[in-house]
Amino acid sequence: MRLPPRDFDAIMSDPEFAEDRDGAMTTVIPLIRDRGSATRINVSFDLGLLEAIDATARERGQTRSAFLASAARKDIVD
Repeated sequence: MRLPPRDFDAIMSDPEFAEDRDGAMTTVIPLIRDRGSATRINVSFDLGLLEAIDATARERGQTRSAFLASAARKDIVD
């Protein structure tokens, strides 16, 4: 059964899930929608930071964009 999205308080107060919540741990996971297309942006970095980003991306076999996107996703979720 697929339910529509609800906020945390609505889920926690739903009597249908009372038994499932008993003794359970809960967490909130941010939703990052993959829109399927890249968008070019203009950002500014200190030159030393940019060099470190590029070096790390190269070591991992990633582009600068892929590295920055991965780092942003990790920080948003944590």
